[in-house]
Amino acid sequence: MLAPALLLALVVAACGGIGPSGSFGDGPTGVLDSAAPTGSPAIGSASAEPSPSIDQTPGASDSVGPSPSPGGQGSGGPGPSGAPVSQTAPCYGSSDTRDFFGSFAQAVPWPVYCVTLPSGWSVARGVYRLRDGGELTISYQRRVDGAQLTLDEGARCLDGTGCLPPSTVVGSTPFADRVADLLALSSGGVTAAVDADRNPSWLLTGTGLSQDDLRAIAAALHLVNE
Repeated sequence: MLAPALLLALVVAACGGIGPSGSFGDGPTGVLDSAAPTGSPAIGSASAEPSPSIDQTPGASDSVGPSPSPGGQGSGGPGPSGAPVSQTAPCYGSSDTRDFFGSFAQAVPWPVYCVTLPSGWSVARGVYRLRDGGELTISYQRRVDGAQLTLDEGARCLDGTGCLPPSTVVGSTPFADRVADLLALSSGGVTAAVDADRNPSWLLTGTGLSQDDLRAIAAALHLVNE
């Protein structure tokens, strides 16, 4: 009869190992699902399910815009660096979006930003992973004309090569408390990039937006873990 410790080792070996949150090697991930029914107050739900990505069609209820919670400033638990996570950031469209950003910001040691947008924008996709230092990607769509905006931050450039699509530097722009290179993409669109060849890095890309529009959005980015 096999000893209990040996039996457990054989079971784990047969299953290929056990990763965190039930994943196998990728580490915990989170998803923001924008497919809320019309009339629902929620954009979707953040989770720790190991799902690499999600694409959804935004509904009329997925509006994104300044909507701070009543009662003044508040904060959640401290992040890894001791910085609390804001609970009243002006860029949260719903409590689910706040939880999505807050969960990620508490798990990484570098600055996490969210986007402040006027009404008429919807969350189209949101996903994060904690592997390799963490990466978060969230995309928005403007319902009136289909313009798109994507914020990508964290470990998006692991080897220092191929971190940006073909583009031309056309200037610089404020990026919250940082300064970003402003690039015109060869395929169309415009990007504000901070430390694009490093880890972490930050990238804000707009399609169907002017350079002035992207500059304004980049300057109004809000630090989540402050």
